[in-house]
Amino acid sequence: MQIVRTLAHLRQVLDDLNSKGASLGFVPTMGALHAGHLALAEEARAQTGVVICSIFVNPLQFNRAEDLASYPRHEEEDLALLKPAGVDLVFMPEVGDLFGGGWEPPVYDLGGLDTVLEGAWRPGHFQGVAQVVGRLLDLIPCTDLFMGLKDYQQCLVVQRLLDTRKGRQAVLHRRPTVRDAMGLALSSRNLLLSAEDLERARGIARTWRWMKEALAAPLSGAVPLSGAVPPSPSAPLSPSAPLSPSALIEGGLHRLEQEGLRPEYLSLVRDGTLDPWSGPAVDGLPRALFAGWLGSVRLIDNELLAP
Repeated sequence: MQIVRTLAHLRQVLDDLNSKGASLGFVPTMGALHAGHLALAEEARAQTGVVICSIFVNPLQFNRAEDLASYPRHEEEDLALLKPAGVDLVFMPEVGDLFGGGWEPPVYDLGGLDTVLEGAWRPGHFQGVAQVVGRLLDLIPCTDLFMGLKDYQQCLVVQRLLDTRKGRQAVLHRRPTVRDAMGLALSSRNLLLSAEDLERARGIARTWRWMKEALAAPLSGAVPLSGAVPPSPSAPLSPSAPLSPSALIEGGLHRLEQEGLRPEYLSLVRDGTLDPWSGPAVDGLPRALFAGWLGSVRLIDNELLAP
């Protein structure tokens, strides 16, 4: 496994790889790696001839300086994980090198995907994501790009970016979210949580289970309306009329708050889009999107609410 830190070295190595004509799989990361990242690398290993992984904490996508400063950085541990995953090359540039040389970050037309939900709460975040991914793709001419559905909205933004780029385009592979045994989505930010807060974070998965059950077997008076006392997260379900999207969201929000989370949003979208979900008769199954806080740590997650 080669470790490359400069653009000059990267160009030299890529020239050698390109001469061999192998397909190239690329896994962009910000480090603090976990099993979800390794699953992406392993899928790239299975589908392409050469696997490149980048580790770069992108300042363009952070809205708060304190979040950038506190983002976990574990270089030695990350490299130790990537080698057995079959990665051929790890690109670890410095900010000044990657964004230097007169490079100016373009402003992309992301079709409004960057202004709603996560984009509304973090203005400019997805422009920063698109800018760094675009920059990396300019430097690394991959045939296949691998990203996790943990960042569902980000995947839609990156697909939009790929669709707008000229020339040969990489195929985006979106891999399902990797979770622990209790359903917690693996995230680099989990490293910032205490043991007590990790258990609270698993309340997101418990809320997903409740929403799936509620969608499959709607409640009779168990989804609280405004001012009602919410039932416990383990309240039994009983069949009744189908829940409206707003009632399902309201019930989910109550459960998230009971679990100790401070939600920013909980939304239901038509899977594959960010369009609001109107109900099973119209839009099939919804995907639930969540963002919220545990103490000073902001978490996001999403889940397709299939039975």
